[in-house]
Amino acid sequence: MKILLLLISELFFANLSYSQNAQKDSLSDIQLKDAIDRYNHFSADNAPVYNGQQYIYLTYKMEGDPYFISGDFANGWVDYSGRKYDSVPLMYDVARNQLVILAPDKILPIILENDFIDSFSLRGHHFIKLLQDYKQNLSNSGFYDVLYNGHVQLLAKRAKEIDEEIKGDVLTRIFSPKDRFYVHKDSLYYLVSNKKDVLHLFKDKAHDIKKYMRKHHLKFRRKNFEEPIVMVTEFYDQLTH
Repeated sequence: MKILLLLISELFFANLSYSQNAQKDSLSDIQLKDAIDRYNHFSADNAPVYNGQQYIYLTYKMEGDPYFISGDFANGWVDYSGRKYDSVPLMYDVARNQLVILAPDKILPIILENDFIDSFSLRGHHFIKLLQDYKQNLSNSGFYDVLYNGHVQLLAKRAKEIDEEIKGDVLTRIFSPKDRFYVHKDSLYYLVSNKKDVLHLFKDKAHDIKKYMRKHHLKFRRKNFEEPIVMVTEFYDQLTH
């Protein structure tokens, strides 16, 4: 407790020094960062990010899995309740829409509260929270994977559908990806699910896009939609800006 009070005191006086004299910016910034880093170190195990419920693994027979890319934990970062946590073990259960963090004991998996998550990064993918906004043509709140971020933005709403099938005497639950892709263009969100949608949305450059697709042998197939839509969106952005 004494260490914690000392760090808070350092943080307060460093910030006060910064406010009193703008010419001492560099010194105050160093003091402030050092105090914050040390406070984060000593308070890490009791941080708000570890206050959620325990994550319960599914134990029934499955084909596929409910996870984004993998059910193994991987280091990422999360903006949670106004604070960024770097290099923390994360896992994303897409089927139940639960972001899971591994407790400091490296044993207990903990569910993060969605209301407190602003964004997170996992396995090279950056997820942001968007809220339902009918004025912008967005009907679903949730976490969206930012696949391309330019003047035009491409996002994926990750989802997995669960079907049940009896094989022999055993009930098997089958997980199938059902990702939905959105283009944010001219302040509106557009759902795109096939070639027709893409060419209609980018109709001002449709001729160039068709040539580009032929050159790169791009085909919009249900099981291979992500890669071509990323390439076409980036190409369109380069053509128009």
